[in-house]
Amino acid sequence: MNAPLQPASNMKCSSSLVILFVLHCCTSLSLRIGTRSSKLAQTQARQFQEIIERRHKGIKATIIPIDASGDKTGAAAKTSTQQLPLAIQGVDFTGALDEALADGIVDVVVHSLKDIPPANRWRINADEPRIKIGAYLGPRENPLDVLLSREYKSIESLPVGGKVGSASLRRQAQLLACRPDLEIINIRGNVDARLAALDRGELDGLILACAGLKRLGILSDDNTSYKCNPIQADVLLPCAGQGIIAVTCRENDARTISLLREVDHHDNRIAATTERSFLDSVDHLSPWSGRPPVAGLMTPPASGEELWHFRGLLATPDGTEVLTVKKSLNNNNCNETAALNLGRNAAADLLTQACGDFLDGYYKL
Repeated sequence: MNAPLQPASNMKCSSSLVILFVLHCCTSLSLRIGTRSSKLAQTQARQFQEIIERRHKGIKATIIPIDASGDKTGAAAKTSTQQLPLAIQGVDFTGALDEALADGIVDVVVHSLKDIPPANRWRINADEPRIKIGAYLGPRENPLDVLLSREYKSIESLPVGGKVGSASLRRQAQLLACRPDLEIINIRGNVDARLAALDRGELDGLILACAGLKRLGILSDDNTSYKCNPIQADVLLPCAGQGIIAVTCRENDARTISLLREVDHHDNRIAATTERSFLDSVDHLSPWSGRPPVAGLMTPPASGEELWHFRGLLATPDGTEVLTVKKSLNNNNCNETAALNLGRNAAADLLTQACGDFLDGYYKL
């Protein structure tokens, strides 16, 4: 016996629902991931790709490399040296990717959080909020910096007048604060190119982020010929966000925001919020086109403890003056708002110490 015919209105409704479901599935299966073209950036993008595809079985994520202007001007495939550190030149590692994201060419962009500019320098949001950080992946990689050398195990053991490679103004200032005799070489290029400079004997030591080296597998390689020693935070405090991978998305993209919320790491969000609110508040002191020699690190409670600990630092480029601040936050009261306020309060304390002329006279370009 044939089934009774459904009313035309019901059939039309059912057909519409089927079409909507198919359209939803088609649009939800694709996620375009933007990233810089460097080996490290692509490694981090693949990490996010694996996380999102594992969490959402129906998603097919595609990585789209995009050349950043900072990579182009830096001759990434070879080392380059210059008189001025990166912060003074205002090198941009996110602009091209921000534009691709805002224009809908990609759905998300994966960054090393430390490369994302402070709020007042994030050009894509200058006129109105267009993109945001939608997720902080976790857990955080070791945020410390590392000394790589063929002979020397620590900053203290470097020879008098030793040559140390780093284009980071933050690192340079802190190195000179503890070892004013060192000769700092403003070396740029990708990790392999910088290591090649070390191999050629052009440097006694090279300072790089531990997180990047670990993600590239260099620190885990038993055959490495370098002495790779983390530099403790009381000697070289990391920059805000170091060791954290951030994923940005469009402010109005509710679907992607929802996806990213599911892979967001709570402790990394607390640390990143504190460190970036501190950076945002101190950054305006810089009289040049890039950020000042500022560092900040928020660490979660150690086993059996209840307090998060934050340390912030501001220095003159030559390391002759170094200002520090410390704050803590009880884990029971630890949320994004509390983290934001802690970073701002720490910055206010530091700015009180610095006064308005702390960086006057440096790098008058």
